[in-house]
Amino acid sequence: MFKNIFLLLNLFLLFIPILATSQSFDIYSDEVLLKDVNYNINQNLDNSNTYNYPKSVKIEHTANELLDPIITLQSSETLKVSFDILGPETSSYAYTFIHCSSDWTYSDITQSEYLNGFSDNYINNYEYSFNTLSDYCHYEFDFPNEDISFKKSGNYIVLVYDSEKNIPILTKRFMIYEDYLNIEIDVKKATLAKDRNTKQEIDFFINYYYLNQKSDFNIQDPQNELKIIIQKNDDWNNIIKNCKPSFIDSKILEFDYQEEISFLGGNEYRDFDMKSLRYYGKNIASIEKQNTQGGNIYYVTLQNDIIYNQEEYLFQYDLNGKYILAVSENKNKDIEGEYALIKFTLDSKKIENKDIYIYGELTNWDILPYAKMNYNAKNNNYYGFLYLKQGYYNYQYVSKDKDGEIEFLDGNYQETRNQYSIYAYYAPNWSSYDRLIGVGKSTSNALN
Repeated sequence: MFKNIFLLLNLFLLFIPILATSQSFDIYSDEVLLKDVNYNINQNLDNSNTYNYPKSVKIEHTANELLDPIITLQSSETLKVSFDILGPETSSYAYTFIHCSSDWTYSDITQSEYLNGFSDNYINNYEYSFNTLSDYCHYEFDFPNEDISFKKSGNYIVLVYDSEKNIPILTKRFMIYEDYLNIEIDVKKATLAKDRNTKQEIDFFINYYYLNQKSDFNIQDPQNELKIIIQKNDDWNNIIKNCKPSFIDSKILEFDYQEEISFLGGNEYRDFDMKSLRYYGKNIASIEKQNTQGGNIYYVTLQNDIIYNQEEYLFQYDLNGKYILAVSENKNKDIEGEYALIKFTLDSKKIENKDIYIYGELTNWDILPYAKMNYNAKNNNYYGFLYLKQGYYNYQYVSKDKDGEIEFLDGNYQETRNQYSIYAYYAPNWSSYDRLIGVGKSTSNALN
């Protein structure tokens, strides 16, 4: 009898890890996009309806929510993924990871080669919203954790999926790096006279002298074995790639060009403060409750915007396009934050042959159907709506023409405060993946 009980106990203990992990998801499915995407969880319904998507999706460094989602390989650093699903019911969600090349395509390595532990895990940390007009369920998880860690550096996608319907829910980009290279960055006014008022030039040095002493590999041909990518403001639509050094010696790679490595300065992001719905925060014109689809929601109208394209730069503080979820009244932002339908208005004549969109981290740095603005010929303005959780938000307006070309509507100024990131990948021809061995960051704040 005791022997049978002992056998049953061992079987139960063996079964516990299976309960904690999910069935695997096909990471190579055509449904999966290797970028920041909130997928339509009601697949047969309108793609232009913001209610059909996960809301308030964030990937944050647990040390500081404003840091970019980058951690050091085999360190104690962690990232947190959080999101809300509208409605009173919960679903069974799980997550897995995809290793990518420097250009955000699939790497030629399997999950067992870059992951330790279980490749698929359930999300067990969730809570229902409390005392809010709109019902939702808040989900979150941290990684690496005791169930999953990483063997290799590089670009990664975290994929959250519905384990019952077997459909993707969201994908978010992040990076894991090895600190082998010292990257020194100088952000300055453009060298060429024609660009001095509108562009910012990026010169930088990569010191690889000590690499051979602290790494398990050598860079024999830096011209061809290193891939360098420069990114502006955490926006992967705004990068310069295939950067080659202008000078090479045994210690230093120098990148100093007059025009090739420069970015349009752009303008500071617009913003609004919706941390409270009891008083008007920055750029809030009105707050009211409205009855819609059988229930009450908050309806917030922003102050009307205009296109700023003057000669003089106008400074204002921003988060370089990001947003922060927050509630003023000493509440839990995760489950007590209210959702509101936000109306954006841009006073402007109709821009022919172009569509206008709301843009920033709040739209995953992407052109989204539900972020497209409509034109009101009677009032001479564009208007659009987003359903957002309480917080402080940055945004911009962009145009898209019939060829897919995206352009910011505001002017370009060399004084604009931007953040620039430089990523250095070790990618010799014989390697099956791009190894991220250096990250450097700097800003243009000294230019204004």
